[in-house]
Parts: sequence; C-alpha cells; structure tokens
Amino acid sequence: MFISNADTRFRERLAGASTLAASSRLLAECADSLGWERAAFHADLGQTRLPVAESGEFVAIAMGWPVATLRHWQDDRLALTCPVTRRCGRSMDAFLWDSDPDSTTWEGEKLGQDQRSTLASYKACADGAVTVPVHRPGGKTGFVSWFSHGEARLRTRHQATWREIQLISHAFIAHADGLESALRRKSARAAADTLTARELECLSWVARGKTDEDIGLILGRSRETVHFHLGKAMKKLSASNRTHAVAIACSLGLIHLF
Repeated sequence: MFISNADTRFRERLAGASTLAASSRLLAECADSLGWERAAFHADLGQTRLPVAESGEFVAIAMGWPVATLRHWQDDRLALTCPVTRRCGRSMDAFLWDSDPDSTTWEGEKLGQDQRSTLASYKACADGAVTVPVHRPGGKTGFVSWFSHGEARLRTRHQATWREIQLISHAFIAHADGLESALRRKSARAAADTLTARELECLSWVARGKTDEDIGLILGRSRETVHFHLGKAMKKLSASNRTHAVAIACSLGLIHLF
C-alpha cells in the first residue's frame, strides 16, 4: 500500500519531477493518499510571494487551493502576520495548530489582532493543520503544512502519519531548493553569455582584491569607467553587490581566483 511506503514512493516519484508545478501535484496526491484534505508549502519564509508555474498561475491551484485564497495570502502579505510562519522560525519540530486563535494549540502565544485575523481567514479552507518546519544551511527556512477539517480527524491524521509527513516534507523542500538553484543557474548562465570581455576583466581584478582605482590604473581607464563596467556586470548577473557578482562568475567558471 502507498501509506506503508509513503516516503519511499514519494521520493522515487519526486526524483522524476522536473518542475515545481509537477512536484506540487505529487505533494497534493501524497496528502490525499495519506488521508489529508490538502497540503501547502512555502520554500522560503523570507519571501512573501507565492511560486508560480510557467503558465503564470500559482502552483498551489493544482493542489486544490482557491485562487481567491492565494491572492489574499499574497496581496495582503499574510506571511508577515501569520503566527504559523512565526512559529516555524523558532521551532525545529512539527507542530499541530487550529484555525481558531483561541484554541489550546495557541495557548501561551501573544497573538495580535492581525495574527488572529490571519488565522481566522484559514477557517474557510480547513480547521487546522500540522506544519513541518524545514531549516536549511544559510539560515533559510521553509515548511510544509498538512490540512484537514474536523478537530478529531486532524489529530487522528497527525498520530497516524507523523513519521511520513516529517520525511516527505523535508524531501519536498530539498527538491524545491534544487529546482530553484537549477533555474537560478540557468538564468545566470544565460545572463553571463552577455557579459563583455571588459566586464569579465574587471570582475577578475575584483576577485583579486583590487579596488576601482587599482583596476583603472591597471587597465588604463578611469575609476568611473571601471565602476560602470562592474555595475553592468552586476545587473546582468542579478547580483546584489560586486562580491556576489564575483561569486556567481566563479561558480559559472567565467573567472578564476588563481
């Protein structure tokens, strides 16, 4: 049966999913097989936007979530007021919670009005969920939540499937990370193809610890010209600063430190 081998079967199928949309559909199927009404995920608590498929639609639509609910969550930036995401940031273990802000699952929490309203808005979709936080290197945190209606059913599903959903949640977020990294590398590679020889040369000297003034003297150009070339390189690589641009260029094999 699927349930007895849920984690193994899910990992096997997940390995063949080349897009986040396909991976999300598998997660939804898995939730259904384990007796949950639906699943949801957020790969990075630092982001308030929800992932979209190549079609431009939210990937969660294929997981059974209403469009209006998803737009409300994103447009009203509920990630910033959701007590579930706040708890994920400080919890290593899976936790059960109710959509009712006055339930015992929120006992001891100091919920503000915005947080209470956010919880109440989930009531239309489910009475609660079990959320599995997934912490990764670099301080990045994501989670997978498993939803159900009915207080008794919610707790029964938790007791019956907690091992499976723990393993599956971690496998899913790791896979989502891999897909995001691959997409980022592909985008960076395409952008890198537009870098000029001069931009690469400037980045190479930055990698060796040279300042704009140093590089200008080496190349026989003004400091402003060097600054211009580095600015163009950073923009093409979608880098936040020149150190980030050097790191991207090195990872793509465009420049070398030695």
